[in-house]
Amino acid sequence: MPIELVLLSEVAPSDEAIARAIAETHPEGQLVSFEDGAVRHAVDGAGASLLTVFESQPIVDPTSAVAGIAHPPTAFGLWTDVTVPRSEPQRGRALAEQIAAAVGGTVTERV
Repeated sequence: MPIELVLLSEVAPSDEAIARAIAETHPEGQLVSFEDGAVRHAVDGAGASLLTVFESQPIVDPTSAVAGIAHPPTAFGLWTDVTVPRSEPQRGRALAEQIAAAVGGTVTERV
């Protein structure tokens, strides 16, 4: 079972932002896209999975969204699901944090 995180932001993480974060933390890593870019997967230079970023969704009901996360920020407009393999909790979380920083967002756990 993967670790489920949520990236909350006003700006959706683009392929370019994700690729830059991978390059900064794992220079030999790469971004692989599926489903016409709705699912993006980061791997390190050895091909080990680091995280998966799903298509961002607008927040329709902020009250419901806040109830589903551990540490909500005060404001956010987009919800982006991120999963990290149990085998890579530190590296995957660090990469998620790097992506969030690139789009001015925050990462928190789902509850």
